[in-house]
Amino acid sequence: MATAQVAPVRAESPQAKEPANGPMEAYHWLQCRATTEIAVPRFTVGDLLNLRKGSVVKTTSPVANDVPVKVNKILLGWGRFEAMDEHLAIRITELA
Repeated sequence: MATAQVAPVRAESPQAKEPANGPMEAYHWLQCRATTEIAVPRFTVGDLLNLRKGSVVKTTSPVANDVPVKVNKILLGWGRFEAMDEHLAIRITELA
């Protein structure tokens, strides 16, 4: 006589029943890490340890230049830094 194991049926969440508008909307819950890299000349470990709230770090990149934006180490596009309230943000200007 053969036996079989059956996995329990999971109830679908209300969000899963809604149709996605595009391929990415179906994965809105998936976590990822967005990063950007900016050249900072002559920045030492001592400089890093001395950073405090409100510190200003000089870079070699002019404010108007676009910086690369990566998601999970894959280039997404380019963007520019902007101030939003008390936060620093990147506005995406071009997709890769």
